[in-house]
Amino acid sequence: MVALSRTLLIGFALLFSSSLLAVEIQASLDTQNVSRGDTVELTVTINEQVFNSEPDFSVLQQDFDVLSKRQSSQYSMINGRITSSTSWIITLLPKRMGYLAVPPITYEGARSKPIKLHVEKQKKVDPKTTNQLFFLDATIDKNEAYVQEQLIYTIRVLWSVELFDSSFSAPQIEDAVMEQLGDRRKYRTTLNGRSYEVMEFRYAVFPQKSGELTIPPAEVLATVFGNRRGFGRDPFNGKQVRRVSPELTVTVKPKPDEYPADKAWLPTRSLKLYENWSPDATKIKIGEPITRNIIIEAEGLVETLLPPVPTPSINGIKIYPEQANTNSTVGANGLLSKRVESQAIIATQAGTIELPSVEITWWDVNEEKVKTTQVAARTFEVIGSSAGLQTNQNATPIPAPVTGPDDSAPQSLQTAPANTTWQWIAIASLALWLITLVGLIWVLFSKNTKQKPTQEGTQSPFNNTALKAAKKALQTACNQNDPKQAREAVIQLFRQHWKDNTIKNLNHIAGRANYEPLSSAFNNLDQCLYKSQGSGQADSSWDSRFLLNAVEETLAKGVTTQTKKELAPLYPT
Repeated sequence: MVALSRTLLIGFALLFSSSLLAVEIQASLDTQNVSRGDTVELTVTINEQVFNSEPDFSVLQQDFDVLSKRQSSQYSMINGRITSSTSWIITLLPKRMGYLAVPPITYEGARSKPIKLHVEKQKKVDPKTTNQLFFLDATIDKNEAYVQEQLIYTIRVLWSVELFDSSFSAPQIEDAVMEQLGDRRKYRTTLNGRSYEVMEFRYAVFPQKSGELTIPPAEVLATVFGNRRGFGRDPFNGKQVRRVSPELTVTVKPKPDEYPADKAWLPTRSLKLYENWSPDATKIKIGEPITRNIIIEAEGLVETLLPPVPTPSINGIKIYPEQANTNSTVGANGLLSKRVESQAIIATQAGTIELPSVEITWWDVNEEKVKTTQVAARTFEVIGSSAGLQTNQNATPIPAPVTGPDDSAPQSLQTAPANTTWQWIAIASLALWLITLVGLIWVLFSKNTKQKPTQEGTQSPFNNTALKAAKKALQTACNQNDPKQAREAVIQLFRQHWKDNTIKNLNHIAGRANYEPLSSAFNNLDQCLYKSQGSGQADSSWDSRFLLNAVEETLAKGVTTQTKKELAPLYPT
């Protein structure tokens, strides 16, 4: 009874404490660019349970028609902490074109941030398809682009009849890398007076070769029911229908002649380069490390193309670079890639030290010209003495004082016996501490040994995402004629393919694969690397296509069948 009362008191206390938290309201749109006649979904979330009230949505009626509204609630308790929220999903139809603002939504004194929405002119659609009840449309944001420049490819599936057992197949583009931008988006639109349900897919396409790039059609297979009998569907009236999107072509231009040949090719909309320090100071002490983070951000560029930052060699300091972290996120204009490089810097002598500026050259695809972004040079004043860096072996011992036969000292210092009780106490305490430490290590080791199979089973370093990333890194390195990066990518690729972290070099791979073309390609790669040592540039005799073909043939050995996966239905039953 006492335990039950205590549990109830704790529960009431948690509920009461959660009610004292400040009310927060957040609003978000599923997209920030729509065409005239398209709907958009607004999600408004409050960090508490709401039952008989709701935020003030009347402010939306100035620029939008509110077509529908639904409410959902979430509640959870994690480690004794209660979290709850209430959300409203509202379907809006913009009343006009241009830049509209979703105004702040208010609830009990809290206000959400305004959101900007761009309503464009309705996209052109083939008049032949708009008379159909079910069709596909595809668009590309540019008809011309540079090699490895980002293209935004959009596929729309439109239907005004019920679809069942539907499956979507994205196109497979040769000589290009394609990545999906976020999740698919579902909304409604009106064409020629007819209302359609729309499923939209957006992709970032990066051409890898100059010339004409062909984007083949996407495909949707679905069962269509035209008539009904009574209140149920007619099982004998279903008809399987196949629809494809238009085929598109893009002219891919090569790297411009005016771009520096010794710089990495970076075609992007914008590139930012900045740094931060920890601690951020102009004076540093000898032997005390400081951390420098250099960040590169590029819009519309694959993260694997972001170049490494060179490590300078400067007298008076030691620089220890760490492995760079790269990632990509999806924004309104496609991919936003980021590379972060950290360096630990330790001064070894006093004086004034200057770190040189860092520069990155890139190609502005909007203005079509070469640009350079840099981080300015930085000067430090190093204080302190290098004597503290000496080891114990280099230290000069202090001589003991010399006493003569006539020197005398107080009788108590010369004849008093030493008290050793405290020494035995210290020894006993040290022994007990060591026994406790050994026991603790043994317990932890036993626990980790028992949990190791479970952890290895749930946190395996081998997965399809890492395998795809390794393949893409190898493709990029070969396209850039970079043998050093190609070798690292090949090793990582076969580690993932064979799920074996013991693979350390190309010889391990060649011996295990036992495939002559692959061994020849590795020999060619090693020869190129040996020739280019010290020059920093790849040897022109290296055939990157030979390496790619040999790797692909090796990976394909033993593969006999492929399974085609179906995507989630467009119109769930």
